[in-house]
Amino acid sequence: MSKNILVIGSINKDLVVNTERFPNEGETILGNSFTTGNGGKGANQACAIGKLGGNVSILGAVGNDSFGEDLSNALSSNNVNIDNLIIKDNVSTGIALITVTKSGANNIIVVQGANALITKDDIKEEIISMYDIIVIQLEIPLDTAKYAAKMAKKLGKTVVLNPSPAVKLDRDFLSCIDILIPNETEINIIGGIDYIFECGVKNIILTLGALGCDLITKEERKHFDAYNVQVIDTTAAGDSFLGGVVRMLADDKTMEEAIIFAVKVSNITVTRKGAIDSIPNYDEVINKKW
Repeated sequence: MSKNILVIGSINKDLVVNTERFPNEGETILGNSFTTGNGGKGANQACAIGKLGGNVSILGAVGNDSFGEDLSNALSSNNVNIDNLIIKDNVSTGIALITVTKSGANNIIVVQGANALITKDDIKEEIISMYDIIVIQLEIPLDTAKYAAKMAKKLGKTVVLNPSPAVKLDRDFLSCIDILIPNETEINIIGGIDYIFECGVKNIILTLGALGCDLITKEERKHFDAYNVQVIDTTAAGDSFLGGVVRMLADDKTMEEAIIFAVKVSNITVTRKGAIDSIPNYDEVINKKW
């Protein structure tokens, strides 16, 4: 029986501009196209797990607006349980302004909206106790994320943290984390590998973009190569990777097996445009010929 997973995190409406290149400061350039999509790190990761066949729920917040309704429907349609979804009045649903260049690079500005209003009161012990793996990111208030991690740790849950957007994290927070999944920039902002292990984290999965990733423990460091694919859009690449890892761990796969699967997931994701829509389902990953 696959373990139950709870993702605690952000839910955003994506407003995406495709253009040849990023504008310089003070420069106006013409874009090639504009689309809207459904995203936010919490939603992306939950939908990745759901599309990959996991038993997943999300604890997050949207505004009482059309974007919130769109996102609720998108989560449900991607096999994510929304019983713990919170509707916040008098605030907009979170927005992500995304620019994607011809090369597939992106930059993102996030307006938190309802995500910023998730409080400790929304993190209830009776909810956390229902799940085996708790996934958290930092697009919700830091003190709320920390509170959720401490509660999950107290209840004996496996706690996975994607520390994005990255900030320096204190020992009290990191001591609650079983698996940390940062990129190269984030790991240095947090405090570095040695500091992270000193705080009690057992496993670091360091994502390296086109170079793959490293599994780092106190005992060893093991590298996993990415596949050589034509990158169209890197949006949600890291979120789909995390989803792949967690989905496999829920089936009691080893960390190495989970990472091998997750690399395949993210390498398919970057060959497609969008966030949630770009993430493959389980059969696509298993049947993909590399």
